[in-house]
Amino acid sequence: METQNQLAETKIPQELLQFSCLPDEIIIEILLRLPVKSLLKFRCVSKSWLSLLSTPYFINTQIKFSVKKSKNVNLRLVIVASVSGLMGKMCSVYSLDCENSSVNVDKIDYPLKPPFGSAKFLGSCNGLICLTPMSFKLTIWNPVTGKHKEFQDSFVQCAVNCYIRYGFGYDHVNDDYKMVKIFSFPQNEGKYENKVKIYSLKDDSWKMGEGFGSGYVNAQSGMCLNGYLHWEVSHCCDSGACSEIMTLDLAMETYGVMALPNCGNGSTSWSLSVLNGCLVACCNYEPNRTDMWVMKEYGVEESWTKLVSNLTAPSGRLGYVSPLSVSENGGEVLVRLGTNISLYNARNASHESLDIHSLGYCLQVQAITYNESLASPNVGDM
Repeated sequence: METQNQLAETKIPQELLQFSCLPDEIIIEILLRLPVKSLLKFRCVSKSWLSLLSTPYFINTQIKFSVKKSKNVNLRLVIVASVSGLMGKMCSVYSLDCENSSVNVDKIDYPLKPPFGSAKFLGSCNGLICLTPMSFKLTIWNPVTGKHKEFQDSFVQCAVNCYIRYGFGYDHVNDDYKMVKIFSFPQNEGKYENKVKIYSLKDDSWKMGEGFGSGYVNAQSGMCLNGYLHWEVSHCCDSGACSEIMTLDLAMETYGVMALPNCGNGSTSWSLSVLNGCLVACCNYEPNRTDMWVMKEYGVEESWTKLVSNLTAPSGRLGYVSPLSVSENGGEVLVRLGTNISLYNARNASHESLDIHSLGYCLQVQAITYNESLASPNVGDM
């Protein structure tokens, strides 16, 4: 009923109605299937078009449609590279089509202007990317619309050093984007005491969240899926190190745990990703081999299924690969290792590197994927 009421309140521009005898619902369905860049052009047609394409109902519906759309049609990869000999960085967006082994590149405007030091990506959700320019500020950015918002970072008073972890995601209950910052203080026997601060984009303010005890939180940034943030946490057990997934419900701001796949015994480490709308866990074996597992039914631990076996680093490189995108059948995986990004063919274990070094030697590479959307980092536009 709520969706029908929202649709009824959504005004279809008269300029469109006079050329169409289609119901309003069908017109909305057609618009949802258009590229985001086309929708941005349509906003310039008239005030009524701008009003329609700026309503929270249409924007949220477009986001949901984009995420559910098969074959990652709206999936993009942002690469920010520090290049030797250049002030600042170059920023490129790649449109991905792993199904057809296709990767296309296009330069875009980067919101941080040189000199801005070693900026880091902290997470992406619904087409918005959160990053830090290492200047006591954070930025939320929509690469396709170019809009961005800066806000002050936040800290806690402490007399000892601590590890800092982040998480960025969407609270669908309160229609709010939140940044979570975890301050992990080492205790005895491999345990950590964590203080938490949470930033609300809607309120434009930080608050103290509920603290918790845990093992070592490995990932610098949590992965957002279905209104939850996910971090891999390792504990000291009698049999050695053991790992699990810690979750944070962004609406209730409560914590939970989920089990990782059973990879048997041996020296392993874990990393998490969100690919094709599913939680993905990478089991990294010594010295440089990775298995990819996908949770096909969210929250159901029995649904963990191995997607890719024995994913190895490019020849001559050491370390574990980080998946950025994967085809639906797992045959093609876009992976990152250090400053190298390549398309991995699981059928013949080959790598095809992206040419991100054309401007010179890359000192550092930051990479993150996002789905193109109309989501705005500015509350007045939401």
